[in-house]
Amino acid sequence: MRISNQYTFYTSIQNYTDGQSLLNKYNLQLQTGQLIQHSWENANIYINGSRLEYEMANIGQIIQGTQAAQEMAKNTDTALKNITELLEEFKVLLTKAASDGNSQTSREAIAKELKLIRDSIVNIANTSINGQYLFAGSNTATKPFDKYGNYNGNKDNIFVVSGAGTQIPYNIPGWDLFFKPDSNENKLISTNVSFVDARYPDKKEYLTEESKFSHLIGQNYVDGGGLKPDEHFGDTYDDKLPFPNSSMYIQGVRPDGTSFKATISVGADDKIGDVLENIGKLYGNTDANKVVEVTMNDSGQIEIKNLKEGNSSLDFHAIAMTPQMKDEQQIKELSEAAKQEGITMKDVTDRIMQASHNGDLNNARSPVTITVGGKNFTVDIYKTDFIKSNINGNKTNGADFDVPFEKDGNTVFGNVSQIIRGTSEYATESTKLSEVIANANGDMKNQKLEMDITSKSGQKYKVEIDLENSKVSYQDPNDPTKTISFPITHSQYNEATGTSVGMQTKPEDITYGQLNDIIGMFASDKVPTANINANANGTINNNDFQTIQQNISDSKDFVEVGMDYKGRISITDKFSTNTNIGLTLKDANSNRAFPPSGEVSSGSNFAFSANNSLVIDDPNIDLIKDLDDMIDAVLNGNMRADSEGKDPRNTGLQGALERIDHLQDHVRKMHTTIGSYTNTIEETNKRMTFLNINVATIKSGVTDADYGQTYLQFMQTMVSYQAMLSATSKISQISLLNYL
Repeated sequence: MRISNQYTFYTSIQNYTDGQSLLNKYNLQLQTGQLIQHSWENANIYINGSRLEYEMANIGQIIQGTQAAQEMAKNTDTALKNITELLEEFKVLLTKAASDGNSQTSREAIAKELKLIRDSIVNIANTSINGQYLFAGSNTATKPFDKYGNYNGNKDNIFVVSGAGTQIPYNIPGWDLFFKPDSNENKLISTNVSFVDARYPDKKEYLTEESKFSHLIGQNYVDGGGLKPDEHFGDTYDDKLPFPNSSMYIQGVRPDGTSFKATISVGADDKIGDVLENIGKLYGNTDANKVVEVTMNDSGQIEIKNLKEGNSSLDFHAIAMTPQMKDEQQIKELSEAAKQEGITMKDVTDRIMQASHNGDLNNARSPVTITVGGKNFTVDIYKTDFIKSNINGNKTNGADFDVPFEKDGNTVFGNVSQIIRGTSEYATESTKLSEVIANANGDMKNQKLEMDITSKSGQKYKVEIDLENSKVSYQDPNDPTKTISFPITHSQYNEATGTSVGMQTKPEDITYGQLNDIIGMFASDKVPTANINANANGTINNNDFQTIQQNISDSKDFVEVGMDYKGRISITDKFSTNTNIGLTLKDANSNRAFPPSGEVSSGSNFAFSANNSLVIDDPNIDLIKDLDDMIDAVLNGNMRADSEGKDPRNTGLQGALERIDHLQDHVRKMHTTIGSYTNTIEETNKRMTFLNINVATIKSGVTDADYGQTYLQFMQTMVSYQAMLSATSKISQISLLNYL
């Protein structure tokens, strides 16, 4: 084989280049500790190494995030611990205030201490760490609470990523802390009129469930009293009078969210406990199953407890009406006349009530004249109140159910929260009225609302909102004989034309936002001044629709109408500190059409502001406002609600003690929740730290060079390289003379 000089040259250069390349490779591995420096050197190592490096970067982010989250969670835990301790102090002082023998001065001193605790809780709720408010939800830059306990944050949790597709919350939003309903709590409502033994006007002896109903009416069976407490009421006396029955008119909302009206005929000798049992049946109690518990407390007030936990659907209102005679002789004569006619005293009472109001309590008359046994009798109607309120400085009576919205400076608001049927969830602007209406299926058939409203200018409007036909009508203030009407509308996009058209809203789709827009138009005097009608297909002519929309838009420049945080309708006058706006909004069927004695019918489907039962406890809370009510109870010094007091709807010290237990339990649950978040985050941080080490070890095995092996390969390559250089040098020196 012939070996040319050119072949020798190329071979030498190739060996030189290969040797240099290997030496450089092993030298870089020794310098960097990495098997490869570029992706093209080994695609498998590069891909696996990049994947593991990405995993390590993700794990590092999780470790860093959980460390920061852990700090915020621990600070929140400490804050909640402090609030828990403050509530315990609050309860101790409440218990002290409820003890007998406290003077007004001592109660005021206790109230000052309670106020300091309340303010401390607000301050803790406004805790800021490193510029972040702990209880502002995800809006951590905003101070969450003002001094009145109004919330300015949001309801959102902040999350830290704990893995692929998983995250852990690490805060407690202020909404959850101060307002979130508790699913394990029962709603408890009460009347505020204490029933006492009216046989003894000079005494104050509270009735019990064993008391007779005649003891509640007592001297009021006759005008001016004068009855003998023992002889005229006692079973063992010959002079016992044949008192007429009383008619008890009850309306309320059951735990399932449906409403009812009923008339119960109560005999004079019926026990109050039996009456309470009958009330329970109206709510759905049976021998086999109870949905409510109806009792009388030690102050002679009726209490009703919803036995379904986490359910805020429950309401009660009642008034009893009893025929009142001129004297005991008229009672006897009426009883004899009834016997001659062959009817009972229950029948007599039914006849009297039919003559007085015939089921319409808004228009009851007294006195009335009836004929019994061929004789005419003129009798008065005595009303036994169960609930009283003080609305805008005006005391209500027990027969009142719907009352005007309350005023507070430039704001007017209803006192009844709109609650989605059968739940504890407050209505919002987007909630449909059909979701709240107190019937079983959300049907708007025959449903109308009546609204008497005084605008900000002082103009009075009488408005009917026909929900069944989605229409609003009102009497023209300038011409009472003229009625102006317009439809309830919304905008709907037409895909065929690519434009939006005005549509008459279906009854079941009307929202509280639309109802509030209607209120706003009248409150600001921005209403249509001519009839507007929907077309047969439900569309609204564009000019008419724009008129309604412009009225709504203009009204919002003057008033703001919306649902507040407790689901109540609230109207704010933007240009007044003491607004002229006044509003009464009620179901057209409210306090009317009570059925005959012994029957039950559907009740009012809506209540916006009412003289209804007091709420002692409820799954929903309003922590700061609840504490304020408790402080007021201490200052008033009432153990129970006082219908004749300054604030008849304050539940008193006993109600405060019931409520504070709930608030403590609520905060403890929040404390437990943040504790679980903290533990989970700590465990995640530890797990990720160990995982990071494991992944780093695996990555090292894939991408790191073995120093011993690499150094040996480097030395072997060095020796081979030097031998190659030596051989090449000798070959290059060989000539023909070496073979001669």
